[in-house]
Amino acid sequence: MTDSRASTAFWPKQIIPPTPENYKELAKDGAERLAAVSLQQIPAIPAGAVIHDNGCGYGSATAVIMASAAPEVSATYQITGTDISGGAVEVYCDRADSSGWPAKGLVMDSDKLKFQDEIFTHTIGNAMIFVGPRNNGIDAVKEMYRTLKPGGTLILNCFAYVPVLEPIREASRVTRTGAILPAWTSFEEWTDPAFIANIVEAGGFKKESIKVQQREMFVNIGDFDRHTELVWSMRGMPSTGWSREDEERWDEALEINCAILQ
Repeated sequence: MTDSRASTAFWPKQIIPPTPENYKELAKDGAERLAAVSLQQIPAIPAGAVIHDNGCGYGSATAVIMASAAPEVSATYQITGTDISGGAVEVYCDRADSSGWPAKGLVMDSDKLKFQDEIFTHTIGNAMIFVGPRNNGIDAVKEMYRTLKPGGTLILNCFAYVPVLEPIREASRVTRTGAILPAWTSFEEWTDPAFIANIVEAGGFKKESIKVQQREMFVNIGDFDRHTELVWSMRGMPSTGWSREDEERWDEALEINCAILQ
């Protein structure tokens, strides 16, 4: 990192480093399960589809798309995965090669897609609209609308309920002077189905063509104690940055998270 703020930031000695690999461990198979339950809400993707996996990450949505169709059908797909993270795209491309996906990966900002108009039959933004794009995702939706063929299908999803959010807030209130809350609070407004519908409409889609559905999904978190440490390390940092107080009261914060999550 070249950011001077990052180089001088305080990091508690107990923290699990916020690396892409550790974020993936935190997410487990959540992205795959979210993509799967979303794809179940639309007709099967037909042969010859031209698909955009927007905010592709390591390829969770692409993997589910490929697995959801017969091999002779999925082999005819043309998939382009894009992500603003060069590291993610590199992993995506390696995975596409090793898995034999008909896919390519490109580094690209979802708010400023470098594609011509009306080229995709399907676009999926899997677990991306609420964490990355600016302007509440409206600019990104405008770009997805622009690049979809007339009559094309857009899938956007988000989490309506995130069980770890209240535990990290409570741990923050109890263990931090001034009860400084974590910087990670991005999910609350997305719990209202009308919120995401309004964003899609503001992005250019006709109101009558938009359908919002809520479905249950579950993620196997594995070792509970390890998961709790990952949650606090990746999601617990306060808006003011980590402090020595966080280091000194780290175990107390973990105990609060464990007690509420259980």
